[in-house]
Amino acid sequence: MTRPIARTKAFDCVKMKLLIQERIHTDTQGMGPEELLAYFRKRVASSRFARSFTKDEASKRQAQ
Repeated sequence: MTRPIARTKAFDCVKMKLLIQERIHTDTQGMGPEELLAYFRKRVASSRFARSFTKDEASKRQAQ
């Protein structure tokens, strides 16, 4: 039986996800519910996906 060729990854999705989760955990440690909500709202508003999360854009998508 032939063994598959090992590949080296240029990008490790799982590693990136864990790093992001660790950063969020560090940033939000000790925050209360209102602070957490403000944190995530700020992060969404400043992301490249912000337009997808606005009420106007959401209502346009539902109308289609």
